[in-house]
Amino acid sequence: MALRTPTRPLPASSPETDQRELSFIGLLAVLGAVLLPILSFFSVNVALGPIGSELDASPGMLQLVIAGYGVPYASLVVLGGRIGDGRGRRRLMVIGLIGFIITSIGCALAQTPEQLVVARVLQGSAAALTTPQVLATIHATTKGERRGRAVGMYGATAGIATVLAFLVGGALTSSDLPGLGWRSVFWLNVPVGLLVIAAVIKWVPSTSAAKKVPVDILGTLLLASSMVLLVLPVTEGRAVGWPTWTWVMLAAFVPVALAFAWSQWSAERRGSIPLVPPALLRLRTMAVGLAVAAPFFAGFGGFMFVYAYAAQGSAGMSPWQVGVSLTPLAVSFLVASLLSARLVTKYGTATLSFGALLAAAGYVVLMLQVANAWPQFDTADVTLGMLMVGLGQGLLMPPLFGIILSQVPTAQGGLGSGMLITTQQMWLGLGAALVGSLYLSLAEGAAGSRAFTVTVGIVAAALVVIAGLSRFLVPRKAAA
Repeated sequence: MALRTPTRPLPASSPETDQRELSFIGLLAVLGAVLLPILSFFSVNVALGPIGSELDASPGMLQLVIAGYGVPYASLVVLGGRIGDGRGRRRLMVIGLIGFIITSIGCALAQTPEQLVVARVLQGSAAALTTPQVLATIHATTKGERRGRAVGMYGATAGIATVLAFLVGGALTSSDLPGLGWRSVFWLNVPVGLLVIAAVIKWVPSTSAAKKVPVDILGTLLLASSMVLLVLPVTEGRAVGWPTWTWVMLAAFVPVALAFAWSQWSAERRGSIPLVPPALLRLRTMAVGLAVAAPFFAGFGGFMFVYAYAAQGSAGMSPWQVGVSLTPLAVSFLVASLLSARLVTKYGTATLSFGALLAAAGYVVLMLQVANAWPQFDTADVTLGMLMVGLGQGLLMPPLFGIILSQVPTAQGGLGSGMLITTQQMWLGLGAALVGSLYLSLAEGAAGSRAFTVTVGIVAAALVVIAGLSRFLVPRKAAA
């Protein structure tokens, strides 16, 4: 089965202005650039209780603290990738990191919930400038097996950062260092961010497309509007009781999304370069890969919410204990991620299918273990399931990232990375909102163990579907 080429050619791409290879130290530097935004996204979840108490924030306002970061992050990351392609990826990475440090200071100094939400919106916007440059730089400065290993380390970094967020956020919030409490979660970004900036400037080569592409203003506005209209009401709806405005926004999402699609199609027909070229979505690996990624991220986002909620609620774990219980998942994810490139080279997409089925089996084991020990389950009860889930996801996610970007022209690496990260962030948030709402609804009228079993079972079923879809990504023997 051969790869299908798009029916309409991609816009002409220009060669890279710099083709230097990324050293191992440079790879660690760019991985540090993606570590910070992920840590900030998840660690704040641990600190919501103290934030609410100190700032007298309502549950709806606390939800906005989360959504205020995630919505602009998901909405603007494609634009950030496009600008990086044209203006220089290292330059945009540094600018984004500087903005991330400044807005982290704003979050740490916030005296009201409204100030914190505004600072989080700006912080998410800075993250949108930073993260697409990471995969784009890897895509532009590595080839073959080195690229596969680098993408594997990217995937491992993303997975481990999620667990570290609970450990670091819980430890900082609980320790109350110099009376800072939850604010230390944001202050930590300052020294770490400065170290990453110095490393990026010294060790990361500057890459960009030789030809600058004008920004698609209309496409950017329509994409951002459609993301806000979808993610905000789904994220906030249950917390605020589904008022009229949430339904109005959801209803408006459809025409705005259609208008965005029409604007991109018509721009391509005119010969200009839209924000998201439809020809890019006609690439087999991009189209099928994003279709596989959506349920994967939705399931993982839903599981992380449900598990953290159940562990801190029914089981009575502290944020630190939740992080410890997730450590087997992080360690096994890291090991599998580092092996995945070699396995995909040898076995093709069968590796991804096996990983999805292994993760699904892990969720089933975890589901049964927790149900058997409910409500007082602990780290020992979930270790086996966590190990299986981590191994399976480590075999699935990093190769999937590499496959999705494999047919994207190097000069459009930032754009392709932005589309991937938009999918990731949008479905992580939607998964947490949808699966989380189902869990909370079932837990109100039935035993919590039943609610956990149903929702985690849905996540496992989604992975079985992913195992079937993975075989359509590329020929079985194709490398990531």
